[in-house]
Amino acid sequence: MKKEILSTLLIVITNVIFAQNIPDKITYPDTLWSKSDSFYVWASSWDDKYVLSTTQSDTIDLGTDGFEGVYIKVWTDIDTVTIPYVNSPFEQWVFIPIASKNDTTIYRLRFNPEHSEFSSKYISEKSGTSSFQIPETYELANIILYLSDCSKLTHNHPEGTLYANQVEKHFGSFRNHPLIRILNKKCTSENYWSTYYGFRENSICFEFGDNDILEYSSPYKHVNWDRSEIMGGEFRNLTYLVQDFVNISNYRKFFLSNKAYYEKLEKRLSELQPIDKMRKWLEKEFPFKFDAFKVVFSPLIVGSHSTQNFFKGFFKNPDFKECIMFVNSSESIDLNNQYSEALKEGLMSGIVFTEIDHNYVNPSSSKNAILIKELLKNKNFWATANAQQIYSSENAIFNEYMTHSLFCIYVSENYSKSDANAIINDRIKLMAKRGFSKFDEFNITLGSILKNRTKTVYELYPEIINQMQNIK
Repeated sequence: MKKEILSTLLIVITNVIFAQNIPDKITYPDTLWSKSDSFYVWASSWDDKYVLSTTQSDTIDLGTDGFEGVYIKVWTDIDTVTIPYVNSPFEQWVFIPIASKNDTTIYRLRFNPEHSEFSSKYISEKSGTSSFQIPETYELANIILYLSDCSKLTHNHPEGTLYANQVEKHFGSFRNHPLIRILNKKCTSENYWSTYYGFRENSICFEFGDNDILEYSSPYKHVNWDRSEIMGGEFRNLTYLVQDFVNISNYRKFFLSNKAYYEKLEKRLSELQPIDKMRKWLEKEFPFKFDAFKVVFSPLIVGSHSTQNFFKGFFKNPDFKECIMFVNSSESIDLNNQYSEALKEGLMSGIVFTEIDHNYVNPSSSKNAILIKELLKNKNFWATANAQQIYSSENAIFNEYMTHSLFCIYVSENYSKSDANAIINDRIKLMAKRGFSKFDEFNITLGSILKNRTKTVYELYPEIINQMQNIK
């Protein structure tokens, strides 16, 4: 007996999940029977099937990333059902009762949400490009956070600059707005980093439509940070208050009045952060590729940088992959007239390079997680308690060492000796300040390993980890 999913169920899944946009508990309208206790699960994006048992537990969870064309097949020695992903870009759950003569279980078939939804036109236009942007909704989020306690708690509260004074003059009277009060409460009672990053970066999921209305219509659907289950995170959860803030503060007029200033910053940052040169260097050392890079920034960000990547298709072999870096502007470094242009470029490059290369280092570290766990079994030797509040795992600590040390290698190979020394010394001081007390030794060791390398960094990863054991 073979069971195929009913067209009516497809309608239910499409309508209910899309309408409510929450992880609905939809139950498959029949039970799959098994003569044995075993059943099998295979997704069209997987190489192999999984063998599960009805005696394993009352509920079994197993899923895959949702994207166009993917489906999951579930079968026993009696019954078969195939469930396609039909709820882009949101997540989709289907609960399937499975029974054998010995026991029963509920299999939760799960499709994870798509974090992006790139059109063919977007892919065609963006492939092979890099860009520098201050998106309108992103600057809106940064201004809102600037008015809240979140900015001071995260040290993203520049004062005395011409732009900060303009923000204060235009928006300062709105600090008692309900949205600001909610963010204040969240940053006091919860992990303020999660609130800050989650609200800030999920703003790119929105664009302004007709009549200055915020619409959830950009190619980006979710950025991992906050604990909200809603796609678009807390920014989307609070959209009704964000919209009210936009309306009563006349935000769009403010943004338009500063358009020339934003464009000047975009041009300047593109001059100081040669992404294509960084990309070529990293792609020689690692087997990972990106189709597009985008630097999103704000003059209200001081030093809280992050990176995210988005893709179309299955993450192991996507049709299109875009890397976004969220960083600060170049205004502070441009105020220093003692720096040469080359030195400014090197120092500013460190900001974006150490975000870009997380996308190369992190997956490489994951493949060597056992070795890294052993190397960093005494985490206190490598990172202070303050550093471990943010970078708590062995992998996270190692990745910080590796990303910043690789930047030093890149600098030594692309800048004059005097400039390289100045940039590297600045990086060593920065890492010590951040709580990575063995960075100087780590950097010297890595430089020695890579000095006359005939293999790539990716190929040398096990040796690099092994050599770090000599640091005392």
